[in-house]
Amino acid sequence: MTASLSYRFDAGDDCLRTGIGSRESDVIRVTAGKRGHALYGPYVPLPAGRYVAKVRFARERACKGGATIDVCNNPVILAQHVLRGEDIASDGVARIEFALPDPLGALEVRLYSDGSFCGDIEAVEIAGVPGSVEEPLEFSELPTPRVENVVLKGRNLHDGYQRSMALGLFPHLARKIDKDPDYRQARDIAGQRTIVSENNLKNLFLIFKFFLPRLSQPAHVVEWGSYMGGGAIFMAVLARKFLPGCRVYGFDTFKGMPPTDAQVDQHGAGGFLDGVNLNELRRYVRDVGLDNLEYVQGDFADTAAPALRRIGPVGFAHLDCDIRSAIACAYDATRPHMVSGGYWAFDDPLAPDCLGAAEAMEDLLVRRDGLNCEQAFPHFVFRQP
Repeated sequence: MTASLSYRFDAGDDCLRTGIGSRESDVIRVTAGKRGHALYGPYVPLPAGRYVAKVRFARERACKGGATIDVCNNPVILAQHVLRGEDIASDGVARIEFALPDPLGALEVRLYSDGSFCGDIEAVEIAGVPGSVEEPLEFSELPTPRVENVVLKGRNLHDGYQRSMALGLFPHLARKIDKDPDYRQARDIAGQRTIVSENNLKNLFLIFKFFLPRLSQPAHVVEWGSYMGGGAIFMAVLARKFLPGCRVYGFDTFKGMPPTDAQVDQHGAGGFLDGVNLNELRRYVRDVGLDNLEYVQGDFADTAAPALRRIGPVGFAHLDCDIRSAIACAYDATRPHMVSGGYWAFDDPLAPDCLGAAEAMEDLLVRRDGLNCEQAFPHFVFRQP
């Protein structure tokens, strides 16, 4: 059995430092009116494993105001929580749990005051058990944004920040997703059949695992622009695990792009024809047992309306189309079938050669329908009001 590790650093230890506090007797005193790091250090080495860091405060002086506690290997933040003084009033301890998939040479615990925080720091403690952390990602590990967890303008920015911050500001979470067995299975089965970026796939994973199951009614998944089929395969594997009864439909001509608009589209007709063999793709889907996945071949203008009437309610639409006309057709055809709170995920508007897709998103979702995005990194995600 692996032995546990435990460290304690008292306020007088030189390993603990302060930017806005003052050392008084055996505490680091933090007073209101100053914004900045009240605590940072102790720069301790840690092997891979699961840990909890604690900042202990003197009970004689009640903590008040707002602050942020995090653990980091500067500049990489590993875990972060926003807290109020009353959150630590019961036992005088601020806690933050974190996992290290890889060893670190200098772990830092920090407390940042928003200018209102006051309290007397007595010690920092770090304890845990070294070992493998190749376990499923838990919702509790996602970062805690400062914004309220409410629905405004049809979207929940708290949800969007949780996903985008996890992928953009917390590299250890992105690495943990790589090792999550459900993500790994979906990624391995999709293999080289998808050209969706790894970050975008990870965001789809977070939505399918933690957010889509919250929808108030059962609904299905549609992908517009399936190309070699891997994106739909990836989502079908996840839907089979997290969305019982959900079916995934992949729409594509499977014969390359239709005619495009030379005024806005960089891509031309016939693009993305290479590498597509629909019969082989369907055989592969059968061989891997994905009976919840169906591909619909043809121009969207011909296939969308009858297929969507058959499919029924839609809870997630993945628009992986590079050109304006395809985005416009797919969005307008799906919109009447999208359930309240359903997700629109756009793979391409941020791509350097897909401004036609960006224009369709701007003109239809933003200007015409008045939607605001819930997420803009690593790709655009909107919600249906």
